[in-house]
Amino acid sequence: MALLPVTPPAGIVKNGTDYANKGRWVDGNLVRFENGYLKPIGGWTKLRATALDGEPIGMYAYKDNAGNPVLAVGTRQKIYVLYDNTWTDITPTGFVNAASADPLGYGAYRYNKEDYGDARSQSGLPLQQGHFSFDNWGEHLIFCFSGDGKIYQWRPDSAGGSPDTIGTVVSNAPINNQAILVTNERHLVAIGAGGDPRKVAWSDREDNTNWTSKATNTAGDVQIPTGGRALLGIKYQNDVIIFSDTGIDRMSYVGSPFVYGISAAGSNCKAVSRRSVVQTGNFLAWMGENAYFIYDGVVREIPCEVHDFVYDNLNVPGRNASWGGHNSNFNEIWWGFPVGTSQYRPNKYIIWNYRENTWSIGSLDRGCWIDQGAFDYPIAGDSNGFVYEHESTTLSNSPNLNSDVPFCTSGPIELGNGDNYVQCNQIIPDEEANTLPGVTISFKGKFTPLGSETDFGSFTFENDGYTDARFTARQVQMTVTGSTTQDFQVGNIRLNVRTRGKR
Repeated sequence: MALLPVTPPAGIVKNGTDYANKGRWVDGNLVRFENGYLKPIGGWTKLRATALDGEPIGMYAYKDNAGNPVLAVGTRQKIYVLYDNTWTDITPTGFVNAASADPLGYGAYRYNKEDYGDARSQSGLPLQQGHFSFDNWGEHLIFCFSGDGKIYQWRPDSAGGSPDTIGTVVSNAPINNQAILVTNERHLVAIGAGGDPRKVAWSDREDNTNWTSKATNTAGDVQIPTGGRALLGIKYQNDVIIFSDTGIDRMSYVGSPFVYGISAAGSNCKAVSRRSVVQTGNFLAWMGENAYFIYDGVVREIPCEVHDFVYDNLNVPGRNASWGGHNSNFNEIWWGFPVGTSQYRPNKYIIWNYRENTWSIGSLDRGCWIDQGAFDYPIAGDSNGFVYEHESTTLSNSPNLNSDVPFCTSGPIELGNGDNYVQCNQIIPDEEANTLPGVTISFKGKFTPLGSETDFGSFTFENDGYTDARFTARQVQMTVTGSTTQDFQVGNIRLNVRTRGKR
């Protein structure tokens, strides 16, 4: 008898074939890798009992001057604020929403795709979905939707100290903008200002109603040096990183008389979606058109072990709906994206644990995500208009989980040296039984890579740490399935085996 370790290294690998990834995890759902262990992700609870009007496609959270949390949610129909435990529709008068601003790309597709004269089942053109950008001017919420272009504010302390009932236009601010932000120097910045695709404009310092540049103020503007369109601005340390449809530019405070200067910071690294850019404390990360990127002073491609899972299945016309979010408590970045020929809403996700450099994959209906901060948990929204707090409960208490369970499946695992077939008598985990409640393990065995499969199990881990499991094979694929009712962790699993004859 011998004890044979069979647990793959941490992280899912989804590039190439399963056999090319033998000895690794190759599939999974609702799981993460933390400190080398396989664990379930946390569950979620509704932050609001009823759905919002429209799918959430943008979120922002901060605290007012008294320390009260403010959550702003932009949907395809309206803008909402959660403040003082009350949800309020603050949609401005005359606001152009995503439902009316987003083109559908109907009637266009690649040459020789589908029969001539037939109605197209999908469009080959990108669905250029609108984008919300939010920031706060002190305790006042500032927001802009790219399909509308105006800059609005909402104040929790308007007349008489009561909140504004709706958002109102910021006086004298440019219109037809792509995005906004507030710099560390207290300038309100408009990206693609006034309809000029390369223009970045900013207000006077401490006065977001003064946009006319004079010798007596610090208002001004600059053109991005690349030939693309400015789409989004993200604060990074003391600078602002401008994302365009060709790459990124770096805008830095230089003082009078120019106030801000701008220079190219990266090319051929276009974000697949403005929603896909993620800000962490030390770097920016985003999903590109065919790769993932990081910026920490220099643009670098992130080696991605689930690249093929994403880009071989991505719905290209709907790729602009892809989103990214930070889950700082677990050192993770989540990206969601649409998969399926008619799927224009994100239904798949990947997780990158940047501390341990591991990847996970799965299925989840989410359209936007923000990290914990003003609120205790990360917050996300789904296509039905519901808003959730993530990592706040077990999976079993999570709305719309349906029949999904956490699981992870390996590629082929050679038992022994591959020359002989092996008889397994027991499964022995290296963890105490109380870390594996409700966890089952099953195998698909083969005698040759192309041979027929035989199912073995499933086997439930016993309390004494020894699980009887009698089967014979030369190679196996292993699936670990967890419980939704409680946490678990899976470390090194060993098989008690005996070498048998050759076949």
